[in-house]
Amino acid sequence: MFGYIRPLKGELKVKEYESFRAVYCGLCHALRRRYGFAARFVVNYDFTFLAMLLLGTEQPCFEYRRCPASPHRKRLCHCGGEALDKAADFSVILAYWKLRDTAADEGFVKALGARLASLLLRRSYRKARRRAAEFDACVRENLDSLARLEEERCPSIDMTADKFAKILAAAASGIEDVKRHRILEQLLYHAGRVVYLLDAMDDLPEDIEKDGYNPLRYRFAPADGRLSDEDREELLITIRHSQNQIISAYNLLDDGPWGEILSNIIYLGLPWVTQMVFSGRWKEIKKGTRHGLIDQYSKIGEKT
Repeated sequence: MFGYIRPLKGELKVKEYESFRAVYCGLCHALRRRYGFAARFVVNYDFTFLAMLLLGTEQPCFEYRRCPASPHRKRLCHCGGEALDKAADFSVILAYWKLRDTAADEGFVKALGARLASLLLRRSYRKARRRAAEFDACVRENLDSLARLEEERCPSIDMTADKFAKILAAAASGIEDVKRHRILEQLLYHAGRVVYLLDAMDDLPEDIEKDGYNPLRYRFAPADGRLSDEDREELLITIRHSQNQIISAYNLLDDGPWGEILSNIIYLGLPWVTQMVFSGRWKEIKKGTRHGLIDQYSKIGEKT
């Protein structure tokens, strides 16, 4: 996906950081086990966050395993389980349709790369579709609706963000506990809304340059690829509203072994990423953290 939902490493205890990485590695191993080696490349922080939410009050089950990223040294890894398997299924489905969307919208070079990547992932997608048919149907329905809004050059950030938000909310499907299902559905809906709006803000200069669709272009009519201070504040208010809704839903969940990490992501990580996106520094920072939450991540955070 996009990688906006992640912890602020500098505020994590060592054991919390290791636990987060263990779930990340566990999701990677689940992708490999269920869908083959190539599927590992779709692992991301957003679905690591989802996996921890799905794990709920389940106690950690750690072991050391080797992987291609660390062939000579075993890494702490969360053992399998239904939560990681579900997160793996959802990751493959969403990654496949994101690649298809990129292939349809981008220029020749990016479209060609996305098309080739989607072909490599197609067999895995078909498996995931059988395992998570309801989620796949929701993704297709809402991406189709989003594509129609893009064709119409829809100026409503609420209508467009709603379509992507519904996709993440669908990841709560299958949770039998009615109360927990409703809470996670609300939390994930607003997480999806925040991700969509942050991505729109992050891509705005590039979309204007390439004459691509971006709801912020038609809602605010930015000059020289930048929003005015008033428009930035209006967008920030609606993003903070969703972040507050995430907090409200999260506070209704039963406390579990992942609570400190989830709290870090929700209270610290997401606001910090928002700040970096609005400052125009996020793409630079993301390149520096592509292979993990390295020290640069917290150092840059400390300077802001």
